[in-house]
Order: sequence, then structure tokens, then C-alpha cells
Amino acid sequence: MDWDETRAFLGPCFPGEVRREIDFMAPGQLREIRVRANRPAMLCAADQTLTLPWTPTQSQVEQLAEALSEHSLYARDRETSQGFVTLRGGHRMGLCGHVQERSGLLALTDVGALCIRIACQWPGAADSLLPLCRQGNAARSLLVIGLPGTGKTTILRDLARQLASGGRALQTAVIDERGELAACVDGAPQLDVGATADVLDGCPKEHAVPWLMRSMAPQVIVTDELAHAGDVAAIMDAMACGAAVMASVHGAGLTELAARPVMATLLSRRCFHAYAVLSPRGGGQIAALYDRSGSPVKA
Repeated sequence: MDWDETRAFLGPCFPGEVRREIDFMAPGQLREIRVRANRPAMLCAADQTLTLPWTPTQSQVEQLAEALSEHSLYARDRETSQGFVTLRGGHRMGLCGHVQERSGLLALTDVGALCIRIACQWPGAADSLLPLCRQGNAARSLLVIGLPGTGKTTILRDLARQLASGGRALQTAVIDERGELAACVDGAPQLDVGATADVLDGCPKEHAVPWLMRSMAPQVIVTDELAHAGDVAAIMDAMACGAAVMASVHGAGLTELAARPVMATLLSRRCFHAYAVLSPRGGGQIAALYDRSGSPVKA
């Protein structure tokens, strides 16, 4: 989904005063749209935050969430129980409001705030990382570390595209548990993840890894955020089966990551060939690179 298609998708869901501001944005400029009940909506761009002349009611926030999710919000309990819904085009809508527990699941019953994160394709975003990830006809594992909104998904998507394209394309599998990397519709990616990439959409990593190893024999697996022990165990299994893994994790750096027991296992066992830490300024900027032992390296 390019910028014109994104505007065509978002625009009809918003009132005119918001739609006009979105139309003024250049491709790649808009990062987030934040909407809160009884407070002015905001557009967060790469270099500024705009306060808009629209103050929605709680009912309007809920109607917006329904429109953006194409009237399937409350039918997607598994996603909303995690606090977000992935929209058409790979955009991600974070949700806040009143939460109740129903049959062991957290259920969002009243939506009071939204954070719509705009998915971007930046061809070349992973150029500086490619030499670390590839050696001849083999891939080497990489972990991308960054705070929310710093470009982790964008870089992983471009890594998949470059590894799975051209005459030296590697057999690449994408585990797109949250639907952000490839933005599949009816099983087909809407975003460019490479000609030889096979995408498993909406499947938890602990199930996706054995599935792919049995069925697609990938040389490299690209997957979204590692969040818990099951994710870590799954990617370690993939590596043990001979696949390289490109993944991301929330964090400010290696020191913070090493202090988290679940993630410390990855570092102590030197599972990844390299680590890339993204700048908090965003835009996919690389702040630091480290080798598998945690020593700094040059890009």
C-alpha cells in the first residue's frame, strides 16, 4: 500500500478537518495519528506534532475504531486483548479504554483512545545492515533493538525484501504474527517482502517455526518482535535447524536487554551474529552495532 492508497484508506474514516491535514502530508512524513475522547486529535510527523481542530467524543472514537478496522473490531478478540489491531496495509491501531475479563481473556468494551501507527516502506533502509546479515549464499542472524516507533519493522521488512530478491535470492520465510511486516490480505502480501519470501500470517512463533521448517525449508526466517519465552525458544529452535533469523525486540540497548531474564539467554548463548541498536530519534537510524560477543563494530 503506497501513500496514495494509505490516504484513500484513512481519509473516509476521519472528518474533513483531519482528512485535509493528512492530504497535506508528503509520503513517509506521517508517523502516527493519536485520537483521544474529549481532547484534540494529533498528527505526529517526522519533525513535528500537529494539534488538530477536532475534539471527538467517546462515541466518535469508538466509531472511528470500528471504521478503521472495517467493522470487525469486536470480532477480533485475540488482537484486541493484546491492545492493538493490525489494519489493512499493515498499519497498527493501538487501543485504550475500559477492559473487562471474560472467560480468562481481557476484553476491551469501551474505546477511549487510539494510536494509529503508519506502516512505511523505505527501500534501502537495511542497506547498511546487509553486509552483516549475508555472506555469499548464506545468511547470518541479526537482532534489531529499538524503542517503539524507531523503525524496527521497516528495517526487517527491507531486510526480507533484499534477501529474497534478485539473482542471489535466499529462500526466505516471514513469520508475520501481527500482520505488520507483509500486511497480507487473503494470504497475499500487500507490502514488498521479496519475490522468494513465503509469509505465514497471524501465526504465533512457537507454532510458526516448526510449521515452516517442515513445509518450506527456509534458509532465513524474518520475524517480528520477540516478546516472551515462547518466542525465544522458537527462534532458537529455528537456528538449531540451520536457519538464520532476523528479528526485533523492544529495548534501548544491549545492557537493558541483558537485564531481562528471557532475553538474556539469547545474549549469553551468542545466538545472533550481530546486534543493531536503533536511535531513539526514529527513522530507522542505526545508533550502534555489536558483534555476537557484544563488542562494538563499525557499519
